[in-house]
Amino acid sequence: MFVSPRQPTILCARCIARGRRALTTDSSTHSTSTSSQTTPPPPPASGAAKLTNRRLICLHGRETPKFLQGIVTNNIRPQSTTAVYAAFLTAQGKVLNDVFIYPTLGSQWHTEKNGTEDPGYLVEVDADQAPALLAHLKRHKLRSKFKLRLLDQGELDVWSAWKEQDKWTPHPSLGSDTAEQATNEDTSGLVTMLDSRAPGMGRRILLPESSALRNSHPMLSDLEDAPLSAYNIRRYMRGVPEGQTEIPRDNAFPMNTNIDIMDGIDFKKGCYVGQELTIRTHHTGVVRRRIFPVALYDPESPAPSRLQYDPATSFSEPSLDTDIKAINKRGKPGKWIAGVGNVGLAMCRVEMMTDLVVTGEPSSFSADDQFVIEAPVGDDSQNLGVKAFVPDWIRGKVRPPKTQKRV
Repeated sequence: MFVSPRQPTILCARCIARGRRALTTDSSTHSTSTSSQTTPPPPPASGAAKLTNRRLICLHGRETPKFLQGIVTNNIRPQSTTAVYAAFLTAQGKVLNDVFIYPTLGSQWHTEKNGTEDPGYLVEVDADQAPALLAHLKRHKLRSKFKLRLLDQGELDVWSAWKEQDKWTPHPSLGSDTAEQATNEDTSGLVTMLDSRAPGMGRRILLPESSALRNSHPMLSDLEDAPLSAYNIRRYMRGVPEGQTEIPRDNAFPMNTNIDIMDGIDFKKGCYVGQELTIRTHHTGVVRRRIFPVALYDPESPAPSRLQYDPATSFSEPSLDTDIKAINKRGKPGKWIAGVGNVGLAMCRVEMMTDLVVTGEPSSFSADDQFVIEAPVGDDSQNLGVKAFVPDWIRGKVRPPKTQKRV
């Protein structure tokens, strides 16, 4: 969790001027010709991206559902064939890994690799974190009756597929099996799921590296190949963090990283590692900081009125955890997380950078507020304007506090 400093930070006029001089001096950095070489194009309306930064861990055995039920935040129902988004937590309730958990029983892959009717699951995680998560699972396994292993590179690849205007990319309710059936897509034999973290995130599909299904299956054959950057841009535009660069291991609570509103936590399930503090925060706590999509812009120009990816810009990306500073305002608004071009994610103080109300205290937000962040330019630095946006799906899930009536 990010903690505000005791001493307020106010950006002086001299710092603002120095940042503007740097922006003017290095104006060539923002030319369209340069950005065409360094900034990726906008994501296609319909596309499929191979997520090369993800790996899979296989768990197979009759006690697998019981084991996962006691160690992840979402509800693992033994008879369900619907994959879920979830997280592994520390005993103190901080996020170790955000993951997708796919049931494999009934799939062609399960029949070929496991050959039994015992339950099986694939856990998708950041590639760099896969060995650490495997060790975490082995540490908690004890005498549970199941086997686990890290899949070899290329044994199954993770794909993200989307159709911008198609109804097959809804935002289903938590654990809804009917959401899968409502897509009217032929998924027989495939390990797949609807990415329900935010509207329009599409479908995740697991395919062998040498599989001909990429070009022959109706779900994928008409989709344009897209780079990993296109998938990241779509995530950033929706305010969806992913992986341990954006959700630091053992450093953030699930509420701060939107896991609770991305259908990653079942607050009605029984005990699991890290449940106590998670439930307490959900029922009695106030989430003052959350991850939001942000736009970078020239501070000498007006702030953008809507969030839109612009491949013509080539702002230098701020370093991870760089502080966002308020102009002529006390407090620490937030920290930079990640971005591509002029869009990204930031951990923001909710009532300071957005119009959302999460406490009973007077909000300090004003539409005229200005925020800047320092970004490297060669051996120097520049100040860029930064503005947070609240997607509709987040606005609909972050509720204002209930007013308690006094008797």
